[in-house]
Amino acid sequence: MLTILFFIFGVWIICKDNKALSGKIGLLFIISLIGFVVISLLNKGLSISLFVYLVSVLLFLSVSGFVLLLISGNKMAQTGIFLLLCYVSTIILNDGKDKTTSDIQNVDPDGEFLMEINTSDLESINDVKGEFDLHITQAFTPLSTEITLLDDYVLIDIPSAHINEIKEIEAALQKTGKVKWIENNENIKFEFPVKGESTIVSSGQVTNDPSVSLQWHLIFLEMDKYYKLFSENSLKPTKKAKLFILDTGLDTRHEDLNVPGLKASIDKQGHGTHCAGVAAAITNNKIGVASMSPGIDWVEIHAIQVIGDVGFGTQKTIIEGIIQAADQGADVISMSLGGITNQDREKAYNAAVKYANDKGAIVVVAAGNANLDARRYSPANAENVIAVSSVNDQKLKSGFSNNVQNIRMALAAPGEKILSTTPTNSYQAFNGTSMATPQVAGLIAVMKSLRPNINTKQAFDIIDASGTVTADISKTGKLINPNRAITSLLGLPNL
Repeated sequence: MLTILFFIFGVWIICKDNKALSGKIGLLFIISLIGFVVISLLNKGLSISLFVYLVSVLLFLSVSGFVLLLISGNKMAQTGIFLLLCYVSTIILNDGKDKTTSDIQNVDPDGEFLMEINTSDLESINDVKGEFDLHITQAFTPLSTEITLLDDYVLIDIPSAHINEIKEIEAALQKTGKVKWIENNENIKFEFPVKGESTIVSSGQVTNDPSVSLQWHLIFLEMDKYYKLFSENSLKPTKKAKLFILDTGLDTRHEDLNVPGLKASIDKQGHGTHCAGVAAAITNNKIGVASMSPGIDWVEIHAIQVIGDVGFGTQKTIIEGIIQAADQGADVISMSLGGITNQDREKAYNAAVKYANDKGAIVVVAAGNANLDARRYSPANAENVIAVSSVNDQKLKSGFSNNVQNIRMALAAPGEKILSTTPTNSYQAFNGTSMATPQVAGLIAVMKSLRPNINTKQAFDIIDASGTVTADISKTGKLINPNRAITSLLGLPNL
């Protein structure tokens, strides 16, 4: 991209005497420069390292332009210098082409490692810390330190001056012999789902919520039988399950959400609010939409913002969210997020999920929206999570959905044109595995309301055994059937 930008810039300088042509090329250069800055922001995120990089690019262009103007009287020399500078730009400034940049492209923009090391061994890495001017702080502070080693993780911040020495820093740390584990604090670039027009179904109202006729997925999942199961058997919750949505935040004042307490919060992007409504909007309250929760007494929504307002998060912020939810008594943790990883195994994610499991929480994660193997996406590839793919109204895998054949516990739910709550008492339809995930999380929350001690494997086995075979079963996993899942959980006759 930078080479193309420099080429346009050079041609503009060389053709400056041709006013008509120079004007057109100049406009093209300005458009290309704006595009270059925007793409860099999307790829890297706003950071000091990006600022330094962009300043270096502008300095390079300025100096090159000055040199080309200085020899403008000799066209042959000017052309030769121009071609040489084009080559130089590919070597010293081109983003993402050299080995060093490929090493850091998935690392948090500020350059960070997550490292597991005994607290008593921290002094052994002081020489490395001093050589590379590393800043080291405790990464996680779980309350129940007796059941986890997460409190042994530290966050290593690499200053911009050493950002190109990541491999050397990692090797130096490993050489001390005290490092138990080290991995990149990967940057998660959140892809917000595409809006989809909601479809009107003609099968009648399954609840008294006014927009339920636009929620095609409820008819598709036979939710009329599900709601009937609760009413006809007078089912009552053993407890109100705590469902934690780890996302962009939550509009706690939305008219159709059951959020405890009076503390107001906002959700600038709306993604977290949408997911909350899919899972547990208040059903049969004559407002808005219906959900997996059969009534207001079953599921309590909590939210932790782990994705920033502009769509970026890190492995550390997500793990912190898992720990915080577990420490606050989560029964189910729903994460409609994730990103492609360049690491074979991420021990910190696995440790965080285990911590949540050990404290009684079940973790449900989106498979991802890149039509790839979900094994390449984290945290969908973490141990002991339930990953969720998306299917359409033909029971086919959605074109965008990652496939889950290499995930140990995976289920499917509808993920296209899913209508739900959005900020300021509004409702919109979105597409994505993000929309499928809270359906599974909401169902499991209701299961935990009835059977509080049910664990991840037990919940998965029940939903999987009672689920529906899809047209792409190997790629999607079983499609959830909420009515049969609850019937199986309680040992009731199958309706």
